[in-house]
Amino acid sequence: MERQLQRLTWREIKALVPGKIDTIIFPVGTVEAHGAAALGTDNFIPEAISLHLAEKINALVAPTLNYGITRSLYGYPGSLTVTPPTFKKFVYEILKSLHDAGFRKVIIMNGHGGNNAALKDAALEYFAEYKVKIAVIHWWELCMDMTRQFFGEHGGHAALDETAMVQAIDEKLVKKSLYSPEMAYEFREGADIYPVPGTILLYEKGQGYPSFDPEQARRFKEKVQEEVESFVKLVLSRWEQI
Repeated sequence: MERQLQRLTWREIKALVPGKIDTIIFPVGTVEAHGAAALGTDNFIPEAISLHLAEKINALVAPTLNYGITRSLYGYPGSLTVTPPTFKKFVYEILKSLHDAGFRKVIIMNGHGGNNAALKDAALEYFAEYKVKIAVIHWWELCMDMTRQFFGEHGGHAALDETAMVQAIDEKLVKKSLYSPEMAYEFREGADIYPVPGTILLYEKGQGYPSFDPEQARRFKEKVQEEVESFVKLVLSRWEQI
């Protein structure tokens, strides 16, 4: 069946929610520089994970919030941002609308680290006000151990893990011909830099450079989807016990 909320009619939603479907997945990202991958990387990945997950947990997928809180990469061509208060308020009001539409469980699928704190705060306030069960999933953090096991090294921003995910989603969104190792910056404690001197950010020395291997990318995407699916199913099963 169709899982994207915006592709359904109001009569279809009336027939489905909440009697047959009471869970909504809300992908959230931003628009910012990602090395050799497209500016919308942080939107494409959570959206793809959400569409996979919806079938597995009988949920619908809300339209992706494409604008988020871009900080260190703001200033690179094409990078966009909104302020944290604006972002938090907008997310909260969307969540309120989802409650009013009949959804009683929400999974926010986040694709961007700059959003983490605001999403956490909005989710807690939302739960306190509406008593709607809500989970915020930061996919790359949730999958960090799996990523290390799969690649044998750490990922990063626009690095091995994110580039592989985007390549598996749509190979046209990754431009290997525009890649150079000099795009990478090894993040160091003790310095806050705006804009950061590299659009690929590595968090372990010498680890995380993109591989551009299409078969490896496909298998990694499958592993990410499995990891997120397993965790969300655990959360939902525990919610049922409350």
